[in-house]
Amino acid sequence: MLYIAKVTLYHNTKGLIEEGATVEFTKDEVAEYDKDYFKDLFDTAGAEETAEVEEVEEAEPTPKKRGKKAEETAE
Repeated sequence: MLYIAKVTLYHNTKGLIEEGATVEFTKDEVAEYDKDYFKDLFDTAGAEETAEVEEVEEAEPTPKKRGKKAEETAE
């Protein structure tokens, strides 16, 4: 997807990106950024403006099950 830089910044694989420059990022490259941070740095370009940045959610650990004895001693 194509994006337009809102600020001048350095990207580890793309190098120096000047403000207003158009840059192409893959979904994997976009996923490396925090969603809000990416929106602060880049705007979508062209017809892809309706596309949203895909947010990667971390799975929450499942709580441990407690047996009857654990519940009695906890009280």
